[in-house]
Amino acid sequence: EACLALDGEEAGGGRFSVGADKLNNHQALLRWLALGSSGVISPMAAFLGGVVGQEALKACSGKFTPIKQWLYFDAVECLPEEPLAPEEYQPTGSRYDGQIAVLGRTVQQQLGGLSLFLVGAGAIGCEVLKNWAMMGVATQDQACVHVTDMDGIERSNLSRQFLFRPADIGQFKSQVAAKAVQGMNPAMRVRSYELKAGQETESTFNDDFFEGLSAVCNALDNVDARLYMDQRCLFYQKPLLESGTLGTKGNTQVVVPGLTENYGASRDPPEKSIPVCTLKNFPNQVEHTLQWARDWFEGTYKQHPDQINSYLQNTDFLHQLNQQPNVKLETLQRVQDGLGPS
Repeated sequence: EACLALDGEEAGGGRFSVGADKLNNHQALLRWLALGSSGVISPMAAFLGGVVGQEALKACSGKFTPIKQWLYFDAVECLPEEPLAPEEYQPTGSRYDGQIAVLGRTVQQQLGGLSLFLVGAGAIGCEVLKNWAMMGVATQDQACVHVTDMDGIERSNLSRQFLFRPADIGQFKSQVAAKAVQGMNPAMRVRSYELKAGQETESTFNDDFFEGLSAVCNALDNVDARLYMDQRCLFYQKPLLESGTLGTKGNTQVVVPGLTENYGASRDPPEKSIPVCTLKNFPNQVEHTLQWARDWFEGTYKQHPDQINSYLQNTDFLHQLNQQPNVKLETLQRVQDGLGPS
């Protein structure tokens, strides 16, 4: 088999020859490495693209700490545990050959036959739809991606919801997003709704609708809607992909009926204090601006004068400061600014 040959002929003289002797007892690891290097899959490319994009923003803005070490990421849980037949990885001449080379033909056929319900077509929803289009989700007869969002497109959405353009302002997000991904992959079957997911729309999203789904994906911006969809998925025993963002934070959760706990089974504890990164870079509540003002006042009229007085009165000030290298330069600059040119 081509994959397992890595610890045989190819491991002896190919690009994987370095360290192959040490990995003779790890055929699965070698096979996963071969599969991952032989093709390209959209979700992995999206993840790496997000990391690179964030690094570019750090360089342009001068904010946040760049990655200073090797970044290691794998998703071996997505790969088959047991070797598949060699013909599973043979190209078919389709746009999905890069994915087939990693996951196999059977998985590709399963992706094409999925019927999914995406609730929300904002920042997360746009990215999810794009990934599904690139992966070939819902490209077979009877399969369909259902996407609903009751919101219209505003100018502020254009900076992070990349399926929308200035000409789309005022239109429904779900309609525009569905049209955009069908342009990316005409074979993808998409249906859009302009409805809220709630009790008032259960006549549309009814028993027949949920029974025909393979899974549900939340891309919502409020907890109440998430809890509602969680209860619906529990009732109909449908897998749920949960996600959310807040500033620089993000979360994902995979809910599998009978295997994992549901979204509503646990709640995040309330934060005792406001994170510094939120105060400085992403204030989004009135409380954040008040705390920012308090911190500025405390630093300007209490901490900085105390540091200057300590410099003038304490003969061991510099010695003590040398023991705090992380704040040494910043403290000396404040002292100099406070005393003025001498």
